[in-house]
Amino acid sequence: MDTFRVYHADILDPAQQPRVIALLREHGLVTFTGITSRTELASVARRLMSIRPHRDAGPDGVTVITDTGTAEPGYAAFTNAELIPHTDGTSLPDPPGLLLLTCQQPASHGGTTLLADAARITATLAGQHPRRPASPIRATGRLLRHRGRLPRPHMRTSRPRPGTHPAPPR
Repeated sequence: MDTFRVYHADILDPAQQPRVIALLREHGLVTFTGITSRTELASVARRLMSIRPHRDAGPDGVTVITDTGTAEPGYAAFTNAELIPHTDGTSLPDPPGLLLLTCQQPASHGGTTLLADAARITATLAGQHPRRPASPIRATGRLLRHRGRLPRPHMRTSRPRPGTHPAPPR
């Protein structure tokens, strides 16, 4: 079954808000199409979450991820190099609960995005290794890996809007 379709909702349709919330609660993921502008992206993000300031974001909170040719430390997302799985903002006292990604232009090569549910991974590892100490990693993040050129807007967020945050696994 096509994963994209399974988690799809018309994120632009306010009547789909219950489906969006249900998908986020149950799976921590919703897929969507139809966002054609940066303004639309920011508008949808404001409906779902609080927008957090970010070093590389514009005034609207959107961070455009594209190859800038930089080799400076801390800017690996702005190259065409593969990133190892990571969670955004986990070193912050209050890391983001939601992350909104949209692809403005498909990559000519590469461009794969791997999403993993860190809460589920942490719970699985704890179940398989109950005598190990608890992980210091906050289990509400989502692991992301990007390969190839990724010219896409990227919205980083702080707190989800009430009623939209996925429930932790049981």
